[in-house]
Amino acid sequence: MAAYDLEEQEQLSAMKAWWEKYGNLISTVVAVIALAVLAWQAWSWYQRSQNDKATALYAEVFLAAQGGDSAKLQQAANQLTNEYPGLLQASLGALLAAKVDVDKKDTKSAKVKLAWVMEHSKEVLVKDLARLRLATLLLDDKAYDESLKQLEGGVTQEFASRFAELRGDVLLEQGKPDPARQAYKQALEKIPATVEGGTLKNIVQTKLDELGGN
Repeated sequence: MAAYDLEEQEQLSAMKAWWEKYGNLISTVVAVIALAVLAWQAWSWYQRSQNDKATALYAEVFLAAQGGDSAKLQQAANQLTNEYPGLLQASLGALLAAKVDVDKKDTKSAKVKLAWVMEHSKEVLVKDLARLRLATLLLDDKAYDESLKQLEGGVTQEFASRFAELRGDVLLEQGKPDPARQAYKQALEKIPATVEGGTLKNIVQTKLDELGGN
């Protein structure tokens, strides 16, 4: 038994010496980890809180648009873009507010909102949708070169056919039937095999046929 007691005392002494050597370091590491966990939890809570508030504001924008309350819509949309510019809800709210502007024939305000989405949105699909709508407004204004500029560069697969079709429309308005024909052909090649794609395909094919077909 004495041997066991001696061995236990040696173990305790070794542990005490080890703790004296590394105890402060371990305590510091544990404290840092605890603070990091608390900081992460606080950040996650903050993110959820911001997301919930932005969602509530977007709901206000949507309901105001449905109810035709332009003043409330603009107020909620402005609050969204000012307070939560990095969130998806802000971009969607600006897109919806821009659509209402177009319905009211206020294309100037609509262009400003679409440009904001293009600059601030973190979602490529949303940015491409804003580009497409802005290019369409510029086409309606006969600002052909500016419209084509919005259609330049890379585009997500989901919008590739729409971009090519609109490029054809602009080129046709510019009196350039051959480049327009090529753009429509590109649009046909990029149209997805879906019900909506089938409808778009018929539209583009009609435009191509009017230019002399394939």
